[in-house]
Amino acid sequence: MVNKPGKPKSKRTPVRLRHRIEKASVAKQRKQRKLAKKNPEWRSRLKKDPGIPNLFPYKDKILHQIEEKKRLKEEEVLRRREEARNTAVSKATRHDAADNEDGENGEHLLDETMEHETLTESSNPLAALLASAEARAVEYEGESESDGDDAGDHDDSEGDMDLEASANLSQPHDPSRRAFDNVYKTILSSSDIILYVLDARDPNGTRSREIEREIMAADAGSKRLILILNKIDLVPPPALKSWLSYLRRYYPTLPLRASTPAPNARTFDHKSLTVKGTSETLLRALKTYAHGKQLKRSTTVGIIGYPNVGKSSVINALTGCLGGGATRSRSTACPVGAEAGITTALREVKIDNKLKLLDSPGIVFPSSLETPTSKKEKKKDDRARLILLNAIPPKQITDPIPAITLLLSRLSASHASLDNLLSVYGIPPLIPGVDGDVTTDFLVQVARKRGRLGKGGVPNLTAAAMTVITDWRDGRIQGWVDVPGDEEEGTTGDQKEVVSEWAEELRLEGLWGAGGGDEVDEVMDE
Repeated sequence: MVNKPGKPKSKRTPVRLRHRIEKASVAKQRKQRKLAKKNPEWRSRLKKDPGIPNLFPYKDKILHQIEEKKRLKEEEVLRRREEARNTAVSKATRHDAADNEDGENGEHLLDETMEHETLTESSNPLAALLASAEARAVEYEGESESDGDDAGDHDDSEGDMDLEASANLSQPHDPSRRAFDNVYKTILSSSDIILYVLDARDPNGTRSREIEREIMAADAGSKRLILILNKIDLVPPPALKSWLSYLRRYYPTLPLRASTPAPNARTFDHKSLTVKGTSETLLRALKTYAHGKQLKRSTTVGIIGYPNVGKSSVINALTGCLGGGATRSRSTACPVGAEAGITTALREVKIDNKLKLLDSPGIVFPSSLETPTSKKEKKKDDRARLILLNAIPPKQITDPIPAITLLLSRLSASHASLDNLLSVYGIPPLIPGVDGDVTTDFLVQVARKRGRLGKGGVPNLTAAAMTVITDWRDGRIQGWVDVPGDEEEGTTGDQKEVVSEWAEELRLEGLWGAGGGDEVDEVMDE
């Protein structure tokens, strides 16, 4: 019996199985793409040229041909560039010769020249346009040079107290006179009370007598000026007492701690002169003046001062005294930072219906401090002084070493201050150089202690100087300027009457205000 072949088995698969295979394939591809994204090894989508194999017999010949083509191409580019330069020079020479010839002809050939220029413009308008542009450029350069000479003569006649030069130290790319007009004059015209914020470590360095006289003369003497001595936790109580007594001979002065110190800052304990206590005192004085005037509008308080003296922190401290859940977020009404230049425009903050504050960017006002006679030395010394006042952002500091020299000269006046500086970095006593300068030895030791070293272990003096400036800014280095000896200079009977009258309007007698400062003494002696 012959077996019949069986029915052939079909190769068709069910749709269910085919879809499952497709889904598995898509899932596998998705997984591979995800793993490729997580792979840290960088892959270029462009395939790398493998180059010529080393075993290829004519490799050197091909490489030589490639180099020869590159050299010929570079020579061709240089030749074309030289031809273009020679063409431009020849055109300029012909143009100058034509100008000289026209000038020698005189006025009697004016009509013929105009006709010739008309024909030239009609025949070659591009050459006429080029000649006109060059003539205007030469004329503009001549005017710029003459203006520069006039401006230099004008600056020499006005003297060294020009505001433009002073403000230009902190804002080199900004027209200082225009910035001064837009910021300071706006605050002066719209404010009833002006708070002049000073750094307690160097009050006279952040103070300008010219600005104070302008405020006194504005609006027939209707403005009120209060000096705010900020960052009092960075000076000892005896120095704070002396500065308060000295400044109150001129204007009402209040101590203030506007913010908490930076980490690892070396501060002094002033007992009850806390952030809350001092800010509440100032806010109470401002509210007393605002309610006493009975104005139909709100009283405006303008805040001025050098960069990074704490103007925005003063506003945040005053708004933080209001309390309440709704106003708690207003304690950061103004952005603040350790560097200068955080505030770039005027900012208005409302306290209540009777009082509003006006924040301003920092301005380097003209200083009346004695400076060297040489202009170069004056500019260098002013730059170093502004760096120590933190009025210049770190990114704009090109040479910080003169500021370190000035800092060491100030701290060397007191052995205790110099010993505190050396203890911060744990370095031995300094060895003066040939010319008696100890700055280099100090920066070398700081660079070794803080790891500011370059190639081969060479100390990076600039990086070490920036480290010292940062520690000085954050209060890790203790240092301050003492009160000048001539305390009675510049104080008149009229000035004392003004201080007493303004203190009575603000009711400062019981608020660490005018007078001998007994309240502050009692608080510090507790």
